[in-house]
Amino acid sequence: MRVASKVAGTEYRGWRYDDAAMPQPDATDGSLRHDGNEAGVGLFQRLLFAAIGLATGNAALLLFLLYNALRLRSALLKAHMGEPYLALSRAWEIFLLYAMLSVLGWILVGVPIAITCPPRLVSRVAWPARMLIGATLGPLALLLIFVVLFAIQGRLSAFSLAHTESLWPFSVLVSTISFLVYAALLRRR
Repeated sequence: MRVASKVAGTEYRGWRYDDAAMPQPDATDGSLRHDGNEAGVGLFQRLLFAAIGLATGNAALLLFLLYNALRLRSALLKAHMGEPYLALSRAWEIFLLYAMLSVLGWILVGVPIAITCPPRLVSRVAWPARMLIGATLGPLALLLIFVVLFAIQGRLSAFSLAHTESLWPFSVLVSTISFLVYAALLRRR
């Protein structure tokens, strides 16, 4: 919009932009927010985005396990001890076990989060808070898995978290990456 104005007794003609027509910076991360139709993410898409996030988190876990297995294998070969040929197969076994548990955790925690949390709320959270939310959802899912498994066996009174210490960091890794990917897919929508 072209506007004429008086500046110190002389006439000044210049371009001035109407602020309402420009996208306003978002308060969370400085990206531009367009006030258009944001209700375009349906339930099926949210579940699909959550499943893509879970697959990405599991892929990151697989890469982490294979990288550490290769490091262990080379260290065992260099030291001429142990069974280096079993390192990769054991990493694959750990991944298969945890992948099954992560799908169960996704059903117990990920699906309800994807269904109940509005996409606009998830996409407006700042990235450090997204990382924190993702890091807490994994241990919560793992705890629920253990409670459900003990309840199915009828041994809920004997519930114990003994010998589960190696699973907790895996749950944090998978859930953090899964939630970050889920939130990123929601923001791109």
